[in-house]
Parts: sequence; structure tokens; C-alpha cells
Amino acid sequence: MKKSIGVSVLLLALGGACLAQSQEPSLGDLAKKQGHAEKKPAKVFTNEDVAGRSSDPGPEPARQASAPASANASPAASGESKPEKKKESAGKEASSSKDSPEVAELKQKITTYKEEQEGWKKSAKRYQDLLATETSEFRRQMYQDALQGDQNNIQIFQNKIDQAQADLAKAEKR
Repeated sequence: MKKSIGVSVLLLALGGACLAQSQEPSLGDLAKKQGHAEKKPAKVFTNEDVAGRSSDPGPEPARQASAPASANASPAASGESKPEKKKESAGKEASSSKDSPEVAELKQKITTYKEEQEGWKKSAKRYQDLLATETSEFRRQMYQDALQGDQNNIQIFQNKIDQAQADLAKAEKR
């Protein structure tokens, strides 16, 4: 008899807990409701938003740990502001409207390649400066590796520029 009373009490307690749980929304439901209520519209990035950052070689553990953030990502650091870039691109679009679409596209590619190559050149210069003053052998090796990678990228972009210029010359003759 004592055993059946204990089982009955246990069943009542568990039933009450289940009933209380079904009446209140779960934490997951509350989070979903709150997330939908406060959801902000997604930011759409265009080529113009990313163009100033395309020359940034990207974060690498050695770069983050050993030096401050790259100056390549900041238009102010390069001495060129965004309104000036917009004016330049508007001028390029106006001049490219005279050309065939293929020629205009090739000119835009060349411009983009040159901008990216300049970013790599700035990064290489920065590593050369860091190498000149660094005393830690480990950091010197890291800077040397990064410098070599940047120099490889400079050469890759030079090859792309040369190829695009050759294609442009062919397209302009047509």
C-alpha cells in the first residue's frame, strides 16, 4: 500500500511538471520570436564597397599578432577618399561607353588588377620596413615569408595585367 501511494505521488508530480511545461513557451520559441521581431535587413555589398578592400591581403595569424591592422583597407590611409573613387569610376564609365563592351570590360579588368597589385606592393613595402627593424629571428622569418608571398602576388598580377593589355590591344584593332 505504501508503495502504491509513493508511485501515485510520483505520477502526479511528473504529470504536473509536464502540464506546466506545455503551457509556457520554450526558450527556443521565445528566442525565435525575439529574433524575428528584432531582425534587421541584410546589408548588400556591392563591388564599390569591396573595391577598396580587395587589395588587402587578408588576415593571417602572423600579421594580426605582430603588426597593427593593415593600412591597405582604409581609403583614408591611402590618401584617397570614397567620393574621389566614385568620381573616377564615373569618368571611366563615361569613357567606356564609347568603346565596345569587350574593350570596356578589359579596361576595367586592367584597372582592377593594377589596384590590387598596388595593394600587394604596399604590403610588401610594409614587410620590408618591418624586416629592417626586427630583432626577433622568428618574426623576421615570418615577415620574410609574407614578403615573398606578396612579391609572388605582385608578379601574378603583373602577368594578369600584361595578358589583359594584350587582349585589349587585340580587341581595339577589331
